[in-house]
Amino acid sequence: MRRELLLLGSLSAMLACHSSTPSQTPKGSGGATSTTSSGGATSTGGATSTGGTTSTAGTTSSGGTTTTTASGGTTVTGGKTSPTSSGGTTTTTASGGTTVTGGKTSTGGTPTTGGKTGTGGTTTAAGGKTSTGGSPGSGGTTSSTGADGSVTDSNTAAVGCDRAGLQAAVDAYLAGLESADTSKMPLASSVKYIEVTSAATANKTTAMGAGLWKTAWPVKFSRSLLDDTNCMTFTEIFITTGSHPYVLGTRLTIKDGQISDIYTLVSDSDDWNFDATAYDTCSESEDWSPVPAASQLSRDALIAAGQAYFDDFVNPDAGVPWGSPCYRLEGGKGCTPQGDKSSPSCNVGIPASTTPFKNTTWVVDVDLNAVVGVTLFLGATPDSHMFRLVSGKLRYVHTISITGSS
Repeated sequence: MRRELLLLGSLSAMLACHSSTPSQTPKGSGGATSTTSSGGATSTGGATSTGGTTSTAGTTSSGGTTTTTASGGTTVTGGKTSPTSSGGTTTTTASGGTTVTGGKTSTGGTPTTGGKTGTGGTTTAAGGKTSTGGSPGSGGTTSSTGADGSVTDSNTAAVGCDRAGLQAAVDAYLAGLESADTSKMPLASSVKYIEVTSAATANKTTAMGAGLWKTAWPVKFSRSLLDDTNCMTFTEIFITTGSHPYVLGTRLTIKDGQISDIYTLVSDSDDWNFDATAYDTCSESEDWSPVPAASQLSRDALIAAGQAYFDDFVNPDAGVPWGSPCYRLEGGKGCTPQGDKSSPSCNVGIPASTTPFKNTTWVVDVDLNAVVGVTLFLGATPDSHMFRLVSGKLRYVHTISITGSS
């Protein structure tokens, strides 16, 4: 059983461990075409075709010059061809022997869609990472066709404030994190980035490309809350292999189809109860699938439940909607999936305090009956508390607290 962190001047050990279950050439004739009209010349020696169709009604001859307009828009005059196709590369040999190749499609092109979209909130994007907890997204690589027929690849679908657009923003962030490439993200020109590694950096702006972005990180698992009212996301990210294990808590803010704000809690070995592998193992075993609409709580009710948990530190009569079973997964240390599922209650004691939580931002996912408060724990420690409610009661509590100095 875990201890909750209490910071009153100095940080003291608190009750630990909570957990729960988890948050896509035209066909030519092959020979020659000969058209002879009265008083005119014969034009011989080429094939006129667009997609295999030749229009004979459009062929005229005057004074020895043959002009042919095919159904696809191909015009041959004086032995030269200027093709326009609707589906790829067109090569036409006109009567004069001149070959013109038009490489780009103006109305078609081959769109490619990347990644696989799962059901029940699980999306596997092009990079192979697994992200759960949100609605089926549109991650992976997509292509769009420009007016000139060129095909442009993009790493994300359109970023926006609906669930698909928010998931696209998360997918772009994860793709950038895994490749150390900030260009994977649709960033606003004035994007604000805060990377929190200690209390001293809680409000310190970091340059994009610095800090975590200097290294490509292998994401083992992630879970996201998507707030389509405030146009925000919050994602727990587990990095359990490589040079440095981390558990990250990242809040994204979306504005005008771009990521305008990134706030990342960076927890590692010197932070509260840190064990990335145990945290990941318990988290992946939990059920954070979307709930039926009839069982969804209102946005206000979800915030009230989280706020009651925070208020309980100051007021033991705050009325926290304790559930059973319920597990407090705090940092991960000591957690096992069996313990996560069998703990009778999260009401295992919260130390009294006179210092409330400060500067709390709530990210709410009504589809998951989940809410996270990104806050200053007891007024000082950068922290996130994420809550999942089942039947109106707390079932899972996840905590990331930055208590180290690095």
